[in-house]
Amino acid sequence: MDNKKRLRIFCDFDGTIAKRDVGNLVFAHFGSESRWWRLVGLWRQGRLEGREMWRRQAESMRLTEAELDAFVRPLVIDATFASLVAYSRERHFPLAVVSDGMDAYIARILAAHGFYGIPLRTNRMILEPEGRVRLEFPWYGLGCGQCANCKGLHVRSERRPGETTVYIGDGRSDICGAREADIVFAKKELLAWCRETGRPHYAFTSFADVLAQLQRDETE
Repeated sequence: MDNKKRLRIFCDFDGTIAKRDVGNLVFAHFGSESRWWRLVGLWRQGRLEGREMWRRQAESMRLTEAELDAFVRPLVIDATFASLVAYSRERHFPLAVVSDGMDAYIARILAAHGFYGIPLRTNRMILEPEGRVRLEFPWYGLGCGQCANCKGLHVRSERRPGETTVYIGDGRSDICGAREADIVFAKKELLAWCRETGRPHYAFTSFADVLAQLQRDETE
């Protein structure tokens, strides 16, 4: 990597920053679990688009602010994420969290671990009186049409001339982002897709791996 080249980093949340898929945990726990997994199955088969999957489950949910706080704040994140945040801030590289999940739990978990001011590109969850859940999808229809929040849209729209875009993710909803990025770090389902399609990538386990590779590239 040219020392003068600027990076713009996009990072998935569920299963990447957070150790577990928090969206699955929240929507299964506070709604009908069997209904949720049926909807996820339909989405994975391409028979249901992402926005409809989230909306249908929200109809069965009851959730208050206090309940969400208590449920998500103890959840574990990758401890080495802090090193990537520090690296990006030291070098003034923009870093955004991109997720097909919801801002309400992502912001809470990041804050619980001391991360403030990181831009979020997510769907929105509004907790209304009596525990009703309302969802908003500000970027729906601007991307692939299958994801509720197409991550590829954000990589395309935010990249600037002279920047190298970096995408870090683990799942099916990260494929759109990986397609658009210059450098891809992948694990789990995204890693399998990269290998099957021949997409150049770096496999990673933690953000320590990501940071080590970015630093190696700086010296080459």
